[in-house]
Amino acid sequence: MNNQIIFYPGTLDEKDGKFIQMGNKCKSCGKTSFPAVELCPFCCSDNGEKVPLSTVGTVFSFSVTRVPVGPYKPPIIGAYIDLPEGTRVFGQLQANEEELKTGMKVKVETGVLWTEKDGTEVLGYYYVPVETKHGGAE
Repeated sequence: MNNQIIFYPGTLDEKDGKFIQMGNKCKSCGKTSFPAVELCPFCCSDNGEKVPLSTVGTVFSFSVTRVPVGPYKPPIIGAYIDLPEGTRVFGQLQANEEELKTGMKVKVETGVLWTEKDGTEVLGYYYVPVETKHGGAE
């Protein structure tokens, strides 16, 4: 069995056999940040707690890179995702380029981002479009 590591420690926690994306909610000012950090980036309080983040958000903006970067093969879509709790997260968006647009709904997924040469699987989060149905009878 391969070893597994999380791409950026503290971004994911395992609960009930699944990985979930974690942020930090400040008990002083009430704002949520990502990734979870020791001090609140809004009020500098150290009175925070790790909390699971919403699984669905909205694309604020995105950019497409058409050259390889590290272990990623093009096209690589980087996006800022606005979550309902007021947190903006940066992550990879796995979608059809022609269907990308700001304001689209996306959901977070977790899994293997790449495998190192020694077989170590690097786990992380990424976003995929939320499938929506458009009109008509079902």
